[in-house]
Amino acid sequence: MVALYQEVIEWPRLTYGAALDRLAAQAPDREVFVFHDVGTGWGAPRRPYTAREFAAEVNQLARGLLALGIAAGERVALWMANLPEAASAQFAIAKLGAVVVPINMRFKAGELEYVLRQSEAGTLIMMDRFLETDYVAMVRQVCPEVIRSVPGRLRSRRCPHLKRLIVLGHRSPGMFAYQDVLSLGRSDLDRALREREAAVTPDDVVLIQYTSGSTAFPKGVMLSHDQTLRNAFIMAGRAGFETSDRVLSAMPMFHIGGSVCALLGAITRGYVLHTMTKFDAGETLRLIEEERITAYIGIETMFLMLRDHPDFRRRDRSSLKKGWAAGSPTLLRMIAEEIGIRFVCSVYGLSEASPNVCITDWRDSFEKRIGTNGRPHPGVEVEIRDPESGERCPPGQPGEIWVRGYNVMKGYYNMPEETARALDPEGWLHTGDRGLLTEDGYLIFLGRWKDVVRVGGENVSALEVENFLLTHPKVAAVAVIGVPDSRWGEVPAAFVKLTDGAHLTEEEVIAYCRENLASFKVPRYVRFVQEFPVTGSGKIQKFLLREQLLAELREMAS
Repeated sequence: MVALYQEVIEWPRLTYGAALDRLAAQAPDREVFVFHDVGTGWGAPRRPYTAREFAAEVNQLARGLLALGIAAGERVALWMANLPEAASAQFAIAKLGAVVVPINMRFKAGELEYVLRQSEAGTLIMMDRFLETDYVAMVRQVCPEVIRSVPGRLRSRRCPHLKRLIVLGHRSPGMFAYQDVLSLGRSDLDRALREREAAVTPDDVVLIQYTSGSTAFPKGVMLSHDQTLRNAFIMAGRAGFETSDRVLSAMPMFHIGGSVCALLGAITRGYVLHTMTKFDAGETLRLIEEERITAYIGIETMFLMLRDHPDFRRRDRSSLKKGWAAGSPTLLRMIAEEIGIRFVCSVYGLSEASPNVCITDWRDSFEKRIGTNGRPHPGVEVEIRDPESGERCPPGQPGEIWVRGYNVMKGYYNMPEETARALDPEGWLHTGDRGLLTEDGYLIFLGRWKDVVRVGGENVSALEVENFLLTHPKVAAVAVIGVPDSRWGEVPAAFVKLTDGAHLTEEEVIAYCRENLASFKVPRYVRFVQEFPVTGSGKIQKFLLREQLLAELREMAS
């Protein structure tokens, strides 16, 4: 396929430290980050950083961590909201050749323990509390030994590799204070820091990103400096982000969308990244107006909450032109036509692919940008394979999405069997996702293979039914699952969340489907929910919905 435009890729192979130093040398006084506190009390409401200021803070923290004895290759867990300190820590850890292990802020003690143990983290950098959550109390629950420990000499029975805890906020027994670590970062350690940095290579692992699998323990995806920097650079370029753009994101930096797509996008492309400590629809609309935001990136629920907020009509959104999102054509059309992001781009990716595989180009036609998930990155191959035979599928025929290229992970940390199941000997990543390629090489994502309901020999895509139900004006969100049926093997069931103040009956939803879908695609059961059970990254846990409905059906049958 020959594109209608020329795509120029000029990103060099760099480490995180070299990429940041490059930006600071090219444009030292350019504003690169603006952190907005959304009523949480963590610092000033607006905290801007030039490239020079941010690089200086990163270097000071890196010297402080070096003074504590953090080794190359050590896993350093990072448990923070979207604060300047979280961004600084990501780069400071990387400069030392250590590995960043982000931890979800919604995790409870058991989930924290799992990540610390599985990653073999030697250091944890954390906040003392955030909103209503006391993180120090959770650490004490996992590592009660910390109360009696000398800072830096923790000996934990449940997390045996963990030695150092660094806390931002109030001092706590057994932990280093974040500010004290900064104070250790004396300038006379500059030479030692430069020597450590010189030993780091672009192919070294810099990030272990835990996937939020809905049915199994999370797996730590190992990604390198070059993979994630290059991915962020290409993705932002396809979306049309330039140095003149002001990009707003509330994507948390403990997820790959915030740490790579947003944060590294700013470092590689030089745009100004505005980020929020937490998502708030009203504050987002205010910032779009007052900061004259030109690009917005987010997940489906964020866009829906923006549209439905009382301030939506009265706030000026005329500066918005660009952005990207993952979602149905219905959602993307709404983003373009109602929110006003005319050049919105559709994306497909997964953590195992650094994370972006395909994204439409802002110069693509409108129908391409909302109806497909774009073309693969340069240096990335995408094929559609029959999930049983492994044979390549022709254009237009659905199958499993396979990915090979610079962006494919190095494997799951300490999980060789899971790695072997995901990566074949030829380097193909078997995504477990269902899709097809158009004649001109654009990917269309069709859902997860496990989200295919087998009805009397017919395959029904849960995503297809979900996308259709989302066209109903009273439906805000939906999840479709399969439940056993004695006659058909499985039948679809839909869990529906309605828009505020709306009312629908089960019969009305089924009738709406019957008018537009083949009979085997129509949900047999419809249940209404106020909220969905979700994983830490916001993915609906369909297996819990299935268990809930099966229990109900058993009770009805007894």
